[in-house]
Amino acid sequence: MSRPTLLKTLILAGTALIGSLAVTSLPAAAETAVLYASNNSAAVDALLKVVGDAAPDLEVEVVRGATGALLKRIEAEAAAPEADLFWSAGFPTLAAYGAVLAPYHTRVELPADMVGPDGLWTGANVHVMVLMVNDRRLDGRSMPAGWADLFDPAWKGQVVIGDPANSSSAYAQIYGLYQLFGREGLEKLARNVVVTGSSSNVYKSVAAGEFAAGITMEYSAEAYVAGGQSEIRLVYPAEGTFLSPEGMAVVKGAPHPQAAQRLLDIMASDAAQAAIFAATWRRPANDRVDVTAIAGLPRLADLTVIAVDQDAAARDRDQVLAIWQEVTAAAR
Repeated sequence: MSRPTLLKTLILAGTALIGSLAVTSLPAAAETAVLYASNNSAAVDALLKVVGDAAPDLEVEVVRGATGALLKRIEAEAAAPEADLFWSAGFPTLAAYGAVLAPYHTRVELPADMVGPDGLWTGANVHVMVLMVNDRRLDGRSMPAGWADLFDPAWKGQVVIGDPANSSSAYAQIYGLYQLFGREGLEKLARNVVVTGSSSNVYKSVAAGEFAAGITMEYSAEAYVAGGQSEIRLVYPAEGTFLSPEGMAVVKGAPHPQAAQRLLDIMASDAAQAAIFAATWRRPANDRVDVTAIAGLPRLADLTVIAVDQDAAARDRDQVLAIWQEVTAAAR
């Protein structure tokens, strides 16, 4: 089955499921849901298309902004909330803002680890950490097979990573590497990497050939492969990769709580998650979406995944960032 045909099938099936839910429990009158979204325009547009097809009576007003800014706005509006739903942030970040979120257990079946405590948040997508390699810049170096290969002095100045103090994805990478290799591993990595202020600079600079390799997220690298850059390779490290799930949540005291819950169910559905994945390559939290058939990416079950305690990652953040600051300062 071709990718377009499979995607159409998933969307039609998901639309039928959403429609059946609406008939049995939702009013026919028009509803409005205010969505605070930190996702890019491609993701938002893909979602709105599915909502329009599946629930034409549900109007979605989208307020766009950065993750931190939107969460702080929700916090500031706590006495008189204006948002119904927030989409999306890493689980540790959502935990930090738990006081302004409302529990809701989606009617869509998701893996247990994709649902927050008491349904406080719902998984939207899962970031898989990879090595993004530009094979035109290898210059005689072997293609890295794992994280430890980047410790080789031959890679000095040829690997780029985001600043974990500013980037949640970069922090997930550094935290995972710290769990795997300890302080000694971070010291070896710090001697070779170039730290950039924004995580987006990582994949952009590797794609442009400024660096041979970057530590980044699967979807970021896959976008260039899908765009036709044959020199870009995704390496799933032999030692194992780290996952960084992101979630969405109903806002506590939401002005339109039923519409918020209805929209969240649609967002978690096969149809919406398949459409968003096809538009952005963000791996869905809904594991019924076949990422291999749509984009040729490996199934999570076929990857070596190193378990990361998201609560511990949040709790240890200051300590791990202090260690990283020390080892990078020493490496200068």
